[in-house]
Amino acid sequence: MIEINLLPVRAARRKETLRFQISIFILTLLLIFVVIVYLKWNINQREQYLDTQLRLVKEEIIKLNKVVGEIDRLKKRKAKLQKKLSVIKDLEKGRLSAVYILDELSQKIPEKVWIETLDKKGKSVKIVGVALDNETIANFMTMLERSRYFGRVELEVTEQFKRGGLKLKKFSLRCSTSL
Repeated sequence: MIEINLLPVRAARRKETLRFQISIFILTLLLIFVVIVYLKWNINQREQYLDTQLRLVKEEIIKLNKVVGEIDRLKKRKAKLQKKLSVIKDLEKGRLSAVYILDELSQKIPEKVWIETLDKKGKSVKIVGVALDNETIANFMTMLERSRYFGRVELEVTEQFKRGGLKLKKFSLRCSTSL
């Protein structure tokens, strides 16, 4: 009978299995290390990319803040200019209204009435003048009432005084104007 010693084959098989398991373990550790290094590198790359993007966004914000400041300055300037234009339009309108009021007043004033002051504030006109008598003041008020530019004529004050030996009436009227 032939005897075969199988012990060294088992021992060799165990060594081979042990070596295979150690190789798998080392390869697994190496794979895990490579994965960790790759993930760390990938995270660093993303962090650098995000830092770059953040820096670019901050620079863009600074540029846009300058533009916004310029826009705000231009808006304020525009508002000032529009206010000035509004004042100019009001003055232009007021300039023409003064011409119409004076023209209408010159046409409606009787011969025996002298205007001393004329004061226009908004839609109200105050007329201070001198007349020969109360009837002349009443006629003047009636003429103003019929005018297309004057309305609600009210007599505020009349007082008599002497000038050059004549008894004259000083009056004050307030009326509204359509201009």
